Amino acid sequence: MNKKLVIGLVILIVVLVVGLELYIHRNFTKGPKLRTEAVQRGDIEANVVTSGTLSPVTLVAVGAQISGKVVKISADFNAKVKKGDVLAELDSAPFKATVDQRESNLSSAQAALEQAQVAADVAKKESDRNVDLFNKGMVSTEAEETAVDTWKSAQDDVLFAQAGVKTAQALLDQSRVDLANCIIRAPMGGVVINREVNVGQTLASSYQAPELFQIANDVGKLLLDCSLDEADVGRVKEGQDVRFEVEAYPGVTFTGKVIQVRAGGETDTTLKVVTYHTFVDAENPEGKLLPGMMATGTIVTAAAKNVLYVNNSALKFEPALPATKKKAKTPAIKPAAKRTSPRIWIQKTDGTLTPVNVHTGISGNIYTEIAGGDVKEGDIVVLGLDYTKK
Repeated sequence: MNKKLVIGLVILIVVLVVGLELYIHRNFTKGPKLRTEAVQRGDIEANVVTSGTLSPVTLVAVGAQISGKVVKISADFNAKVKKGDVLAELDSAPFKATVDQRESNLSSAQAALEQAQVAADVAKKESDRNVDLFNKGMVSTEAEETAVDTWKSAQDDVLFAQAGVKTAQALLDQSRVDLANCIIRAPMGGVVINREVNVGQTLASSYQAPELFQIANDVGKLLLDCSLDEADVGRVKEGQDVRFEVEAYPGVTFTGKVIQVRAGGETDTTLKVVTYHTFVDAENPEGKLLPGMMATGTIVTAAAKNVLYVNNSALKFEPALPATKKKAKTPAIKPAAKRTSPRIWIQKTDGTLTPVNVHTGISGNIYTEIAGGDVKEGDIVVLGLDYTKK
């Protein structure tokens, strides 16, 4: 082998060995660094993040109960209406004609009833006279029976005429209702958020009333329909505060309260998750929010003010030496028994770490309340070890 090549390989090996030694010395003999943070005092909350769609608290679809041609529209989109206000009118001429005809039919039926009653009165008198004469032996049995039968038949005619009057009256009442339904009125006060009809359109309500308008009872208060994951539904209760935002107003926070958590869950067989409908009473005093908007909300499940709290990582930290070829320099650690309750590690001014058992309270996504333990504001707690070279 070439002598120069051998010498070069030896030099390369020496350089690699020296470099490795320097790397190990610089990176594994200084010991791990600590990520720390001070114990703080302030307000803390636990929450659940969700999303949903805004809708009116009450939404009523107004339809036509009769068929006919629309001749007038009195309410348009966004119109504010009161209960009983006219929304639209249908051509009433055919229905007025029907009312007139049935009024005439009722008069005829009433006249027929009067005639039947007169005939029944005459038959009654004739029957009474023949019965009296029969008892005196002055008329035959056949004459007496004929008179009685005539009277009974007259009574039946009266009953039939009375039924005719009732039928005519019912038909007239129905036609009057149909005539009144030519004017379509608002069933409640609110805002018209949808209109599905135009002047000149013919409505057919043979099987189902056609939907003409949608009225929201009060857009000053909307309903936010959220979906809660089954892992969070146990923490959400009626009356809890909710903050939410919509894309239409970035940075603007709206508020509301949970009013209902429905017990029936919906299962998504594809994602294999169960969600529960949760309804939030959303305040909308300025009318900025509109039905149909998508919202992202935060439900405050618990809150506390002016309490001590630490980063959640502090409650998970347990000191441990890294496995290295050389003994590492580490902060002095006071002996601690096996963890049996929540505890944190406090770094003293001399650099030593001391375990402190604590009682925890509200736990949020980042911080947890310290409800008890030998901890004070400003104490330095360890969040974890940092091996990042700086």
